[in-house]
Amino acid sequence: MSASRGGAVLVCGAGPTGLTTAIELARRGIEVEIVDGALEPTTLSKAAAVWRRTLEVLHGAVPTEAFIRPGRVLRGIRLETGNELLREVEFPEASRVFPHGLLLPQCDTERILATRLEELGISVRRGHRLRSLETDAGGVDVVLETEGGTDVHRYQWLIGADGAHSVVRHQLGIDFPGESIDRRWLLADFEWSDGGPDDKMRAILAGEGMMALFPYGGGRWRLVADGGPVEPGTPRRDPDRAEIEDLLSRRTGRTWAVGPMHWLSDFRVSERQVARYRHGRVLLAGDAAHVHSPAGGQGMNTSIQDAVNLGWKLAMVIRGIAAESLLDTYDAERHPVAAAVLRDSGRMLRFAMNRGRLMRVAKRRILPTLLGFGAVQRHAIRSLSEVGVNYRHGPLAGIDHDRWIGRRCPDVPFGDAETVYDLLRDPRLCILELGRTIDGDPSGLEDRSVWRGLDPQWHRIVRPDGSIGAEAADLAKALHVDRPGLVVIRPDGYLGPVGATIDRVTEWVADLRSLETGTARDQ
Repeated sequence: MSASRGGAVLVCGAGPTGLTTAIELARRGIEVEIVDGALEPTTLSKAAAVWRRTLEVLHGAVPTEAFIRPGRVLRGIRLETGNELLREVEFPEASRVFPHGLLLPQCDTERILATRLEELGISVRRGHRLRSLETDAGGVDVVLETEGGTDVHRYQWLIGADGAHSVVRHQLGIDFPGESIDRRWLLADFEWSDGGPDDKMRAILAGEGMMALFPYGGGRWRLVADGGPVEPGTPRRDPDRAEIEDLLSRRTGRTWAVGPMHWLSDFRVSERQVARYRHGRVLLAGDAAHVHSPAGGQGMNTSIQDAVNLGWKLAMVIRGIAAESLLDTYDAERHPVAAAVLRDSGRMLRFAMNRGRLMRVAKRRILPTLLGFGAVQRHAIRSLSEVGVNYRHGPLAGIDHDRWIGRRCPDVPFGDAETVYDLLRDPRLCILELGRTIDGDPSGLEDRSVWRGLDPQWHRIVRPDGSIGAEAADLAKALHVDRPGLVVIRPDGYLGPVGATIDRVTEWVADLRSLETGTARDQ
């Protein structure tokens, strides 16, 4: 059976990871197809937290307002018992555009992403299941199965974004090392009219185990509760209304006036990660590459950020702007991030599960005290919102990098825009000339072979006297740039050279395109 040619890229899986990957490719003019075995999009809430860093890196492709409009902005965290508030942590208003956190059912997140993808002319091909694949140096042959039979197609690249039980990963025979925790967790989405403040997450401590409540707004809440240990191999059993009401009553010592229940589920936690994300012409992303505890709500966010990192790099490779080795930086940058999430969320989970007497004292006395310190609060908020994620030690930073390369671009006003992240609506590499650093028209850079075909977006923010223009004052201050220099912003909102000369930026771009120097540095 011969393989007909498909698009440049096939994305398997139309969850948040796959949709985001397809968007990032399509908005850069890459031919992409996306398939999913399900006949319809999910209607379940699943992952509900969208954190600030995810909103920032998506902002260029999908403006944050699209998520805020149907979502519920989180204003903080409450630590309490059934009848006592132990500590309340307020999220500061640190951005004009991006909240620290947002509660939005995953089905709505997927709808927003799918709508944007359709605006780019791409629709999800549903009811298409990957049956098998074969790879070689030039591409991937895939067999797709539908109700009408099977078809064979050939693609240049395949993205496995098909979840924790990834068919792509299984077809490649890739191990998924880690462990599953033999403990029952209960989830319920329900109406609760007298729930009190509905703009903060609520962690409720009880002797029988912790539980957390998340407000969707409009009297609707998400409950996640520790159901206790179970024997290995115990089949899952979704709770019913009576079990949830009894759990709420016993752990808080009061009666709850719970309304309709929209979703009841029992789940187990697995902590796993593949050793590598790239396997020749196949790349894994999201839950296909890593799964971990839901503590902290980092899973979907980490996965979406995988997709944004991968999307612009794969587009550069396909367009011939960069060598294939650029894709190795996807693994080098994103694998450590997921490993840290797996480690930290696992620690949070085990802290929550520990019901020992000393640990109960720590939760009720020591933890509230610690959360009263400003430094601890700031660290907790930074960790949750993921704004601390960086690639300072990645291959695109090199050895002789400045203090900023690989860090998140500060979220500050820029010109008439409320945030510099508005610049990322243009999907190209962004170069800001803060003060006069070169003479003449920057388009002259095309004469240098390293720039040919790259066509970066170039913004000159220069006063007549050659100093830094006022529209970039907030950014210059945030980056401690007090003299003319170039600032590079990667398409995913991370920084390249800051306050640099044109020769330094050219050197960095040459590394980006060839990675010959970067590879040598890593050896």
